[in-house]
Amino acid sequence: MQVHAEQAKRVDKAVHHADEQVLLLAEVDFKWLMAGLGWWIDTARFHSDPAYAAGLLRLAMASPSFALRDCAASLQARMSHPAACNAGRPGS
Repeated sequence: MQVHAEQAKRVDKAVHHADEQVLLLAEVDFKWLMAGLGWWIDTARFHSDPAYAAGLLRLAMASPSFALRDCAASLQARMSHPAACNAGRPGS
């Protein structure tokens, strides 16, 4: 049983790491798409100020850019998932 427990821990760690990478890539895409429309993002504030992040996501969702709206919806869904909230953040 010890072997199965160790394998389960490795799988959980790999899944968590993959989730962190997906969230990070979504944030990078979001930041570049926003910058492309002239909207600059303070990344530290985006992570620490929920009202600021929500405002940027609302702005993106109202954008004429399908790619930005799609990215914002995906990012919002990932950020609202409890396990993803701290993914990719210092101390997580």
